[in-house]
Amino acid sequence: MDAPLVAWIEDYLTSRPQFVRLRSCMSDPLMSNTGAPQGTVLSPFLFTTYTADFQYHSETCHLQKYSDDTVIVGFVENGQEDEYRDLVESFVRWSRENLLQLNVIKMTEMVGVQLDNKLEWSTNTDAVYKKAMSRLYFLRRLRSFSVCSTMLHMFYQSVMASTIFFAVVCWGAGIKAKDANRLNKLIKKAGSVVGFKLANLDEVVRDRMVLKLRTIMDNPSHPLHNTVDKLRSSFSNRLLQPRCSKERYRKSFLTSAIKL
Repeated sequence: MDAPLVAWIEDYLTSRPQFVRLRSCMSDPLMSNTGAPQGTVLSPFLFTTYTADFQYHSETCHLQKYSDDTVIVGFVENGQEDEYRDLVESFVRWSRENLLQLNVIKMTEMVGVQLDNKLEWSTNTDAVYKKAMSRLYFLRRLRSFSVCSTMLHMFYQSVMASTIFFAVVCWGAGIKAKDANRLNKLIKKAGSVVGFKLANLDEVVRDRMVLKLRTIMDNPSHPLHNTVDKLRSSFSNRLLQPRCSKERYRKSFLTSAIKL
């Protein structure tokens, strides 16, 4: 790397003056030499480069990275979790050695999706429902101002539906019936405000699962491409349902999408 570029990045990261302004009042400036400026294009690239040296991939464990989020995925069968635990301990040790602090509070969230200790989705549904309810309030307020149905529907799609159906491909087929009913009732309430029937949870899950499955089948570099390709029938070329010994696997994305 060129010396001027290194010097420029060093100047970019160190001795950054920061202050808070409220109307005409401004706080005293504070010099910061840690972290990277938020909201810039360069910061995610620098962090990705900084953490790129920790990599791992095997038959049963691998890392998935997205910006400053890192997920350790492991396949544990018959209680054999030594490799997974060793990988977690290794990652914690590497983070400490590289002066990176793990956010323990967010360890049960996977890029905004929450799992409980039983790998169920009720906690995630509660969070989604709470966020969507607050957005339903604003949808009703817009209607009280005589906003047209087209604009109400646009607000629903961009603000409310984006919250309800976030990562729905991941959890849509696995949530409990009572949780699905809660979300469908919420969608129905939003439909009454907008003025026409909106797609319910089952319809959205079906459409997005089929779309995601087609994307996987058309993309040879996707991690699930080879897995899906092996499920093709040698006679009809149709996808065959994989054998499921666990109910959780039966309700996972892959098996549920193939049924459709």
